[in-house]
Amino acid sequence: MSDNGGEAVADNGALRGRKAQLFEGGLRVPLIARWPGHIPGGKVNHEFTTSLDLFPTFVSAAGAKPDSRIVLDGFSLLPAMQGTAAVPRREMFWQDKSDKAARVGTWKWVESKQGGGLFDLTTDIGEKTDLSGQKPEILAMVKQRWQNWRKEMDAAEPRGPFRDY
Repeated sequence: MSDNGGEAVADNGALRGRKAQLFEGGLRVPLIARWPGHIPGGKVNHEFTTSLDLFPTFVSAAGAKPDSRIVLDGFSLLPAMQGTAAVPRREMFWQDKSDKAARVGTWKWVESKQGGGLFDLTTDIGEKTDLSGQKPEILAMVKQRWQNWRKEMDAAEPRGPFRDY
């Protein structure tokens, strides 16, 4: 798994954007997992995951449990990889300086120097058709979820060296 999409010279196929951008071309990457005897081979899974899910997955794979006082941002991917359950992730939020983005279900909102809008990723993986005007209630809901996340992050201290994420 990579931590970001391809560089400016990379071919991200149908995906809009590139590394350091909040469009799918800057965020969406493949994850390849192999663990004989634990993860069935030859399967493709389209679950919505992030690199935040790697640590909880490794903890689960090791048979350990995280400290109950620690709130993890991710989920174990093992049940999804084993085909026994879906990943519980339904949303994800980003901010890089003044650029913002949120994904809630299949809806994706981007507000950045490179452009933005509201996109339905089930029908528009390339984030070409801005649906903000046609779906103002969805846009408002996604932005409100982003605001809630932002408020939660601002209240989560200590942040250490990552205050200006």
